[in-house]
Amino acid sequence: MFFNRKGQDDKPEVVMLNTEVYACSHESCNGWMRKEFVSDDLKCPLCGNETNVEVRELPQIE
Repeated sequence: MFFNRKGQDDKPEVVMLNTEVYACSHESCNGWMRKEFVSDDLKCPLCGNETNVEVRELPQIE
């Protein structure tokens, strides 16, 4: 019978990578996007302002 699997980890390990992102330059906006998904005009997807290149540690996308 199955009662409890609390101590067992069935979740795959999350791989964190340093990833280039484009982050909004406006101080009150939290918008950003991965380099792979950036729009052609390099504008913030939330407010439309200019973006700057940053490096963030993010989970790997498969």
